[in-house]
Amino acid sequence: MSIRTFQKMSNSSIYFKKLNAKVGEPPRKRKCKSVPHLLPVVLPSSPPSIKTRLGNEFFHQESSLLANALLGKVLVRQINDEEHICGRIVETEAYLGMVDKAAHSSCKRSVRTEPMFMKLGTVYVFSIYGMYHCFNISSGGDGTAVLLRAIEPLSGLERMQQIRSESQKKSYHRLPTHQLCNGPSELCLSFGITKELNKVDLADPSSIIWIEDWSPQPEFVTVTSTRIGLSKKAAKWIDAPLRFYIADSKSVSVLDKSKIT
Repeated sequence: MSIRTFQKMSNSSIYFKKLNAKVGEPPRKRKCKSVPHLLPVVLPSSPPSIKTRLGNEFFHQESSLLANALLGKVLVRQINDEEHICGRIVETEAYLGMVDKAAHSSCKRSVRTEPMFMKLGTVYVFSIYGMYHCFNISSGGDGTAVLLRAIEPLSGLERMQQIRSESQKKSYHRLPTHQLCNGPSELCLSFGITKELNKVDLADPSSIIWIEDWSPQPEFVTVTSTRIGLSKKAAKWIDAPLRFYIADSKSVSVLDKSKIT
């Protein structure tokens, strides 16, 4: 990636703005249960220098742990041999399998939910309203998965706009960067994610979509809240604190107003 591209990214992305923030500046205080991700080293004023593609070991975590661990990681989608688009994961939801009435796998194992029972790190893509998609990753435990709810675009912004315009055609209008991936179906539209990626192994070196860990990474605070858009059949699971998001990201789909001061 060129220096000019990084400069543009640094002007528009919270990821890079925080790298350039004053060292030692305390994170904003919030009245909510949150998990600070503290860094063992002082961050330099430069883009990430180390990008590590995550393998099998990373996905071997219970659903809520994986949902937390995915925050700050980078989803990368290969467009062709020379082009990639990527974005920082800023919001996730955990689904705990057959005990969780909000999970697709709560009733039984089926053809549709098969990816949730497959190798950890397997992609589960399902459709909603017959025209949109949601992107999930299988996690530790039978039928468990993590839903990616929002991503902060880092590179390939023009390509994302193009992909969305081609898919939505006449209904499309150019979006601000923070609205390109600020929801589960929105991120799938911008990344060109469809059921063709269902059952893809994210840890497979030959896959066209994967997750990276960029280092150094800016410090952030995680907010824990309830999941979004659940039906009444989820019963007591509606109030389960299984949604996680980065507090200061503009790309988060829905902020929990009770946890904002």
